Amino acid sequence: MPMRVGFSEFRRQMLERDLQAIEEVIPILGVEKVILTGDMAAGDYKPDTTIELIIVHDTEYSFGRRADFFSYHLPSSVDVDTLVYTPAEFEEARERLPALGKACREGREIYNA
Repeated sequence: MPMRVGFSEFRRQMLERDLQAIEEVIPILGVEKVILTGDMAAGDYKPDTTIELIIVHDTEYSFGRRADFFSYHLPSSVDVDTLVYTPAEFEEARERLPALGKACREGREIYNA
């Protein structure tokens, strides 16, 4: 799909504005750590770029239900994709799952309580 000149800059500004709003809310949600990953962390803004977050949060929700909490509470006009791990799961999974380890190494930590 052809992109208009300047669209990537507009998309970047929109994503950064939404990320800033998210960063303001994170401390009141009881989150321990948040890592920005994906295209946005790499500085690659495309029409389909989303805000991709790895969130470490002490929760009793099942893995499949955790993202629901954040999709409801994180303010954003663009898609926000979240992977939510408990602290114990995060420590084990980043060593065991190569994709998570890579995301942690190449991502940008935006919050650490």
